[in-house]
Amino acid sequence: MRCDGVRQMVEEGVERPPAIQAHLVSCSACGEYLRQWEIVRAGLLALREEELPEPSIGFTTRLIRRLESASTNLQAGQQFIDQIGRRFVYATLMVALVFLLALMLPSSGPFRSSGISESVLAQAQMATVSREQILGVDGIDSSDATGSFSSATMYSNQGGQGSK
Repeated sequence: MRCDGVRQMVEEGVERPPAIQAHLVSCSACGEYLRQWEIVRAGLLALREEELPEPSIGFTTRLIRRLESASTNLQAGQQFIDQIGRRFVYATLMVALVFLLALMLPSSGPFRSSGISESVLAQAQMATVSREQILGVDGIDSSDATGSFSSATMYSNQGGQGSK
């Protein structure tokens, strides 16, 4: 039998069958629990036999006053906890709202422009355009290309005329 079932039967005070008795003998934890339970039960039975003392004069008034002050202190504490809880919830909602707004903004545009990357791209485009204007589309200097072309043409024309 399991210890939980044995302890429940000990607390209920029902007659213990031989299986439970055997478990109480073999399990030291349940045996100690039975001894402690019997001590508590004997103490409660002894209290029941004693006469109750008569309350002193003004006992009920003092008791009611204490209970009212305790409930007032409890209400003040409860209000304090409620205020802190509301502030925590509001702060959490604000953080979530800012996070969502950051996710919803476009990655480029007037609200979220990356000025550095745009200026670097503009400089790279300007350098490409100016290099093409200076060197020509093929990357050959246009003044050198015409000069070498004309000298090569002249050389071939001269060589051709000289051979005829």
